[in-house]
Amino acid sequence: MSCSSLLPSHHTHKPHLRRFYYYKKKYIYTSPSNMQLSSDDIQIDTWCPSKKVAVGESFHQAIKIHNESSQVLPATRLVASSQSGYVRKCSVEVPAIEPYKEVTVYLEVRVQPTTDIELCNSVVTYEYHGITIRRWSPMYCFSGRLDGYIPYHPDAPSYNIVLFGIAGASKSSFLNSVITLLTADYTAVHRAAVGGGERHNSRHLVKYDLDGLRVTLWDTWGLTPNNYQNGDLQLLLDGSLPSGWDMDYVYDQFRNQLEQNSGTRGSRAQHAVLFFIPHGSLDKQDGTDLIKTTFDQINHLTQMLLLPRTEE
Repeated sequence: MSCSSLLPSHHTHKPHLRRFYYYKKKYIYTSPSNMQLSSDDIQIDTWCPSKKVAVGESFHQAIKIHNESSQVLPATRLVASSQSGYVRKCSVEVPAIEPYKEVTVYLEVRVQPTTDIELCNSVVTYEYHGITIRRWSPMYCFSGRLDGYIPYHPDAPSYNIVLFGIAGASKSSFLNSVITLLTADYTAVHRAAVGGGERHNSRHLVKYDLDGLRVTLWDTWGLTPNNYQNGDLQLLLDGSLPSGWDMDYVYDQFRNQLEQNSGTRGSRAQHAVLFFIPHGSLDKQDGTDLIKTTFDQINHLTQMLLLPRTEE
């Protein structure tokens, strides 16, 4: 039994004009009426939901089918499923399509009630008249739960998360990956400079607002035994330092100017810390001592430890 049908004519669903990326393979199909079709004869375009949804939340998906052949495509059902099982097998009735015409149908996509973000990023298979097309959607589509998030701090317009850790721990790479995943297409984003080793690729405190979300990521310069010696970390965490603060600045030289703008400090106060610790630094005594000392300064905040470069 089908798990979906055409939406009623009064439905006002307007999909985002953002197509899913897909692999295109050529398939030959012979219909009962000896009609021979290939993937060149049929083009299927799918769009994100009209609004972002949460992981584990079902949604309606607009699907446009183009008949690029000189034959009438008989009415049949379009079937969708995913190998991971996240998208349950479901289908929608597609009416007959005249040569070189197109129709748009609305598939009710039923998904497993899960919070496993890995599953929702799986490939979805669409089958129509023997043609098989595989596509997946941007993670952006499944960030609906974040849309409704309201920071608990009354002075904070967004939830502030500082990316902090040992120099060369891939903080900026992580930041670029998060921003890329939350964009509406598959264009890789490179807002933060990245590199490797112990040199500083980030020399300034920089904030990154995530589009459409009340979450802000703050990128910092890497931790070494020779920096964060003048209380800079505590000043950063309580919101005293503005975006653009250079790692070589001395707070006392700018004290008067910063205190004049202390009224906005609450909007910069950090709520959580992502602490990046390269796996190799755990093998060095001076590295573990630095980590322990620094961790004592952030233990009043929500923390998450990340261990990048575990191959070291």
